[in-house]
Amino acid sequence: MTNAAGPILLEPLSLYVTTTQLTEAKFHWALIATDTSCSAIRHHWHEKPHTRGVIGFAEGYGSQKVHPKSLTTGRVVLGYFKIGGYTAPSPAIFAGVCQSMFETSYPTVHENRRYGITCRTWVLQVLSALCALGYITGYEGSIQNFLDCLERTITEQSRMADNAYLTTFYTQRILTFVSSIMVI
Repeated sequence: MTNAAGPILLEPLSLYVTTTQLTEAKFHWALIATDTSCSAIRHHWHEKPHTRGVIGFAEGYGSQKVHPKSLTTGRVVLGYFKIGGYTAPSPAIFAGVCQSMFETSYPTVHENRRYGITCRTWVLQVLSALCALGYITGYEGSIQNFLDCLERTITEQSRMADNAYLTTFYTQRILTFVSSIMVI
């Protein structure tokens, strides 16, 4: 078996949706964009506990350089889902699209969820914008149909990976897992 702590090799100038194990069969969704040298930047909507009460919002957009692995900071990355038909915009355009989704956040995570603001809906809205701008092409049907199929596939594959990991852990007490890479 491949070393789960080792790197996951991603392709240059590509876009991936990742799902990370949370609790109760829920997943954290994020985007990973690679450059020509395969350096990876994670873009995601996440909780910002240090900003609560200070500037009035619980979550926001963030990005950071990452080294793709199967196990990161105690969490299992359930999959790297490569977006087919993607042409990379400049990093500034990509970050601008990401920043323009959910321009505001409510003061609590609970309020964000009530109004449909989640990491999953953020990723889907960013992908929708990239489709509308022509950076994702080659899908059949409407953008919404493409996103619905993408969401369904990623959710199903993430659940299967989560079940496989948990079954292995519970039966063998092994904390190894190798994330799959799937082109969508």
